[in-house]
Amino acid sequence: MDGFIKTEGLYFWYNNEENQPNIVLDNINLSIKQGEFVCIIGHNGSGKSTLAKTFNTILLPMGGKVYVDEMDTSDEKLFYDIRQNVGMVFQNPDNQIVATVVEEDVAFAPENLGVPTEIIRERVDYALKAVNMYDYKEHSSHLLSGGQKQRVAIAGVIAMKPKCLVLDEPTAMLDPKGRKEVIETIRKLNKEDGITIVLITHFMNEATLSDRVVVLNNGTVLLDGTPKDVFQNAGLLKSVGLDVPQTTELMFALREKDIKVPLAVLTSDECIEVLTKYLKNEK
Repeated sequence: MDGFIKTEGLYFWYNNEENQPNIVLDNINLSIKQGEFVCIIGHNGSGKSTLAKTFNTILLPMGGKVYVDEMDTSDEKLFYDIRQNVGMVFQNPDNQIVATVVEEDVAFAPENLGVPTEIIRERVDYALKAVNMYDYKEHSSHLLSGGQKQRVAIAGVIAMKPKCLVLDEPTAMLDPKGRKEVIETIRKLNKEDGITIVLITHFMNEATLSDRVVVLNNGTVLLDGTPKDVFQNAGLLKSVGLDVPQTTELMFALREKDIKVPLAVLTSDECIEVLTKYLKNEK
């Protein structure tokens, strides 16, 4: 089976007040490879958080299948193994921190899994070093900044040794410094440790850093490709209520003025290069 996480004809719905199904995921077919960094974007209500929760059995398919490392998420006997492989990090780190001291919080999940004490010590140290919080291991959790708390929450998941991290808008409640800290941590875990990353975000500049962007709209996959491939569809993304990176926004505005510049410009350096070339040609 191709893909570490794979969905086949995935459906999910909630019943409304009239007890009629409100379809949230409508025939989703996705395959995410081991070691890939995939970003899922979409407007509020597009189904992205619901999709993420099907990846580690928080929600189960109402139609179709979800597989994690070839394990069927609808098989109750496999729930433990699936949750060992796919760790979830949510929006508010305060809801995930359970201990008053940083290292005790990171040790909480392995202790509850019955991991031997000497191995827990190794895992806690590894996890805190991985998120660059080792020097804070004896600090009080409630005195940390938002970005630091989120990194501790990530460390708590890493201590369970998952192959994949699913992060549901982990930077939404953070200031720019905190967002930068968390995104740098996620990229490091992906590039250096080979952990598969599924990041849900509404910050388009974060999406540009991924290997692949999946755009959901009304429960279906609207676009799926590299950041350059996806964000060159600026008009389509805007039509479904999504922003684009600031550099792409500038290119889009220039194109509307009949200035011939490429749309797939994602970084400030690329933007400077394109504009410099254009201005030289105009002289």
